Amino acid sequence: MINFKKSNKVFLDFDGVIVDSNHFKEMAIEKTIFKLLGKNKETIEAINFFNINAGISRENKLTRFFQDHTVSKIMELYAYECSIFFKKAFPTNGLIEFLRFTKSNHKNLKLFVLSGGEKDEITFFLKKHFLLNYFEEILASEKNKLHHLKEKQVSVNDIFIGDSINDLKASIEIGIKFILFSQYKSLKSFPKSELIKKNVLLETRNFESLMKNIISYE
Repeated sequence: MINFKKSNKVFLDFDGVIVDSNHFKEMAIEKTIFKLLGKNKETIEAINFFNINAGISRENKLTRFFQDHTVSKIMELYAYECSIFFKKAFPTNGLIEFLRFTKSNHKNLKLFVLSGGEKDEITFFLKKHFLLNYFEEILASEKNKLHHLKEKQVSVNDIFIGDSINDLKASIEIGIKFILFSQYKSLKSFPKSELIKKNVLLETRNFESLMKNIISYE
């Protein structure tokens, strides 16, 4: 069982946790790169790297393969695809109930969005669904996740809820607890079972199933 009374901060990943967007983004980056640069060995390698490394900023991933002006073009077209998606997307199962529960029962608990995505996209989505006020801050692609966690001076009882191997690695390195979501996962970026067994506090499908594992003090 999860005891939030011991935690001061909880960090929520965005893609695959707050919104079911992993598979869309995998298709969108492929569509974008092939449209601009064609299908060849380099573009296929870049797309595979992009999708395997969910949780890392898109710009950092693209600059490993392409010149700055090309990265800018990819980012612009990809951001347009994302803007269309987020206008239609909805929060994941149980998210709203989870946010209401923590606000009512754990008033001193601070919630953060911790994502490799773009801050403006995350802000737009949360505002659209009237969820922005539940969060202390949006920690996005301007810094990597480990950097953000260090700046927030996390403690061993703080929790990161994520869905990718890079999320898990950041929690391991900084030394906080990790809850792994699986319903909206990408098989390309999901951690291996051995790593899960050794380092994950709880593996669960979504917020709806997570709520069944939280100790309630009502």
